Parts: sequence; C-alpha cells; structure tokens
Amino acid sequence: MTTVDFLARAAREFRRGGWVFTGFHWPVLAGQCAYALDGEPFTQVFEAGASVHSAGTDVPTSTTDYPAYANGFGWLGSTADVLLAMGHRFDRVVLDASNVDLRGRINSSYVGPRQRPTVRLPGGGGAADIAAAARELVLLHGGQDVRRIVRTVEHVTAAPAPDALVRLHTRWGVVRLGADPRLEEITADAAAFRAHLAGLGVPTDGAVTRTPVTADERAAATDVLRRAAERGYWVAKETDDR
Repeated sequence: MTTVDFLARAAREFRRGGWVFTGFHWPVLAGQCAYALDGEPFTQVFEAGASVHSAGTDVPTSTTDYPAYANGFGWLGSTADVLLAMGHRFDRVVLDASNVDLRGRINSSYVGPRQRPTVRLPGGGGAADIAAAARELVLLHGGQDVRRIVRTVEHVTAAPAPDALVRLHTRWGVVRLGADPRLEEITADAAAFRAHLAGLGVPTDGAVTRTPVTADERAAATDVLRRAAERGYWVAKETDDR
C-alpha cells in the first residue's frame, strides 16, 4: 500500500468524531487529512494543551507550533492537565508507533543495547502517560519495514492499560493488539505481512479485505503530504507515490 493510501485510511479514525488526543508524526498528518473530508465533527488535543477544531493553515511541526493552527485554536491547559487529568476522557488516543509489539507496547527510545544502540528513535514525550490512560488506543505504523512489528519490544516507552482497545494501522492492514492479537484487515498485496504475523503467532484467518481509498481521500492525503514536505516532514519528502 502506498503512503497516500496509508494516510487516507489512518484519517478515517479521526473522521469517526469525538475528542482525539493527537500524537506527533503520522497522527498529525492523519488529523490534517481528516479535516478535508466528510465525517463526524472532531477536536484534536495536543500534548502541550492546545485543542484544534479545524485544519491548520500549516502542518504543525511541534506541540507548541500555535501559529500553524491559529485559525482553529483553543487552550485546555498545561501538558500535565492533558496527560494526567484528561487522558482517560478522550474518545481515542492516536500515537505514532515506529517500533511496536503484539501487546501494544511502543518503543520510541532506541533499538539495540543501551550503551551502543543500532537505531536511535525520537523519544516518547508524554506517550507513557497518555497511552496508559487511553480507553481506545490507535497506533500508526507508517514505516516500510515489517520487522519493526515484533513479539516483544526491547525497551518499553509506553504501554496501554490491560483493558484498552488497541488497534495498529500499517501499510498492509490493521491488527488488533493485546492479550489475543489478531489480524483484522489486510490489503490485497500483503502476503509478506501476513506471513510475518503468522511467524509471530498471530492468527491471520478471517481478516477482511480493506475498503478501497476513494479519489477524494487520495486527493486530501496527497495535499497534506505536499504541505508536510514543505514544513520539513521527512516521511513526506521521501514519498514516491504522490
């Protein structure tokens, strides 16, 4: 599945409506895309306390990039208010998950030994508090390396509550994570992904074929990626399908 298709499908999670805590990286891009499409009204909340009720004039580059979304900006309080006091009240929490395991635990620190890691990741910010408080956690894995989805992450940056509903969006399909992980949706060209999950012990029978992306969804996602590239998002700059 292309980057455009992945982003368009991730945006559907926002279009379900309600109050959505929006983590950075892929969640920001998906939220921007969702505002350009039909769906239930929704409000995004960022870690630093800003709430956003419409698409920003620019794609935000940080939790405090207030000018980027000044046209739809509100203020809910400090970082601590959002993460600790409001975390359990959001309808959904959407976080980036570049390295994730079958229980829904995220590694945003590094891959490899602590002293000499092979890959350094950007860090979790407030992900630990917000993920632990989430009733419904949506994880977005937009990478192209299926090996970043593992049985158990090396280092746990954030972990969901035992009773949380956790779903992982990937380029190849959607996986329900937790005590009994299973493949829910899959794209037509995802045989390698299905085999990878089966190798991890995840049941893959019964997965439905994903609903095709519409022309409007593709156009909205393409536009967001173009604007994100102008704002310095490397995942948008490296996109080869827009």
